[in-house]
Amino acid sequence: MSYRFAKVYRPERSNPAIGNPRLALDLRLWLLALDRVQRGGHAPLGSGELELILTKENGEPYHESRYRQARCNLINAGLLAPSASARCLLIPSTVAAMDAPSKTREECATHAHNIPWDGDQGDWMFRTSEQARRWEAECDNIAKGGAAFPSGEWAQAVRLRAVRSVNGSELSAA
Repeated sequence: MSYRFAKVYRPERSNPAIGNPRLALDLRLWLLALDRVQRGGHAPLGSGELELILTKENGEPYHESRYRQARCNLINAGLLAPSASARCLLIPSTVAAMDAPSKTREECATHAHNIPWDGDQGDWMFRTSEQARRWEAECDNIAKGGAAFPSGEWAQAVRLRAVRSVNGSELSAA
């Protein structure tokens, strides 16, 4: 299997598509998630920020159920992880990933960690924050060297190595 990588550099303040109410809310939500994505796929939003950014043509926010429906549509399409919420539009590692070195190690306020969601396994990629830190350190080393971000198979191998190193040779049942 071959992989193609693309980088998206479009902060929502300069991306007119996000604020364009003539586009479908699902698409605008997905573009916002891509703009906000951080290492681990977490795309945090402040309280009420979604309603300020994604509005109807008259500038009014949609009903809460409309945002929830758009989020569910993206989850069902596999573009967001099942635990995505109005406060964190979590993108699975199988859909998008960051290859830039991490400048901060802040945890996602919603999920209380920065562990990526593995869309292939339907679960968090790592069981502990320590395993996620090892993965981030390895990603940082690759990014510093200018190499391309690794494939999903590579991430899976790192995940399994981290689990084995913590639990001996057995996978965690946690």
